[in-house]
Amino acid sequence: MLIKEFISKSDKNTMISMMFKYYRLKSIRVKEKSIENHAHFNVDTGTLELSTKYKQIKTIQLKDFLITILHEIKHAIDAKRYGWKKFKRMYEMEQNMISQGHYPGKDDPYKDNKYEIDAENFGRKNFKKWYMKFKKERFF
Repeated sequence: MLIKEFISKSDKNTMISMMFKYYRLKSIRVKEKSIENHAHFNVDTGTLELSTKYKQIKTIQLKDFLITILHEIKHAIDAKRYGWKKFKRMYEMEQNMISQGHYPGKDDPYKDNKYEIDAENFGRKNFKKWYMKFKKERFF
């Protein structure tokens, strides 16, 4: 069996499209941007920003890539559920509460934000399902 060393930009985009379709995220736009992580969901524009640094991804980066995409998809799901503006307000309010010391033991407005924790848990929980699906469909 041949194992691909890289996943092409085209296959990567197909994988993302399949996940969007599954989670019913039709209105999410995708664009490339110079960012450090694999991806970032911009709640102001409803855009999934993909890093230009990772046009192709190595198969050894696949787990991080899928967890990151699923993490950002969770933000998009929340934004769709609550509405873009309301979700942004809720997210920022959580950051402000942490910054102002309202939650004992929490001091990082990003890492301790409940929406970030939920998104990371969602990514880690759903990673294996998507990994197996994409493996079966021979993306890698």
